[in-house]
Amino acid sequence: MVKLLVVDDETDICDFVRNFFKERYFEVFVAHNGKDALDIIEAKSPEILLLDMKMPVMNGMETLKALRERNKNIKVVVITAIDDIDTIREAKRNGAESYITKPLLLEQLERTVLTIAEQIKMDVKQ
Repeated sequence: MVKLLVVDDETDICDFVRNFFKERYFEVFVAHNGKDALDIIEAKSPEILLLDMKMPVMNGMETLKALRERNKNIKVVVITAIDDIDTIREAKRNGAESYITKPLLLEQLERTVLTIAEQIKMDVKQ
């Protein structure tokens, strides 16, 4: 079972994504800011992180940078309402695998996460 951490300050988005991926046999954790996300990463070791950029306490970019200092392996998908190419480039420079813009398109979200999950499963088999 692939572990997925959803990090977004919008509770309704977290609840929706958690329920959607639990139905697809993911173990899903939720955090509403970057600080809590880093704590969950330490405790639960998720393989995939869906990371919002605009959050209180510790924003997505700060979280991504702190994460990369500790864990190079977790696959990060940035979720942002900002269609700002500079933010996306910076996120990719800091180790983000991919990005999805809000409002979330369910098909894109599902395709992105399932593709990464399949890559993880293939890497484990090798």
